[in-house]
Amino acid sequence: MSIAISLAAEGSLDEQVLRQLVAQSGRPFAPGVCYGKRGRDDLRLNVPRFNLAARYKPFVILADLEADPCAPGLLSAWLPTGKHPNLVLRVAVRMVESWLLADRAAFASFIGVSKDLVPLQPDELANAKLQVVQIARRSRNRNTKLDLVPAVGSTGQVGKNYGGRLAEFVQTHWQVERARRNSPSLERALAALQSFRPAA
Repeated sequence: MSIAISLAAEGSLDEQVLRQLVAQSGRPFAPGVCYGKRGRDDLRLNVPRFNLAARYKPFVILADLEADPCAPGLLSAWLPTGKHPNLVLRVAVRMVESWLLADRAAFASFIGVSKDLVPLQPDELANAKLQVVQIARRSRNRNTKLDLVPAVGSTGQVGKNYGGRLAEFVQTHWQVERARRNSPSLERALAALQSFRPAA
């Protein structure tokens, strides 16, 4: 019998990654409604509320580490009074794009570049989002460039369909089992889900 799990994430791309992570965890979890999706600050403000709600239904939350010094420090800061056993809060180091890059061969094939352009240790990147854009600039696929790379004269960091194109990769190509080998933070997140035993 499957166990219904509520989700919370920073944005739409993070939601798709979290859904795949839960679905590919090997546990009988059924990902349900995803809360948040209004940015990191909003998610942080609402984590205590999700922690309270975990008394009644299991929650899995995904956040980016970004500029915080370390994941344990973020966990302590976001849940200063402690975490309910029915809640899992995991951190992508330093952002969720590092988990996508960790599936190196699949990502390179999807973007249309050599695997050699995809970093071996994406968790070490200061800004994985910018790395994705830089890799996409070398793509052999014109539409990929249009989607992921900001247009000339644009003030944005990413292209017009950045989230949509990467969500497509997550839904159709990304495999946690491959990616976990190159991302310690993803490995820890998967291990946490595999050992998660929410109360009925």
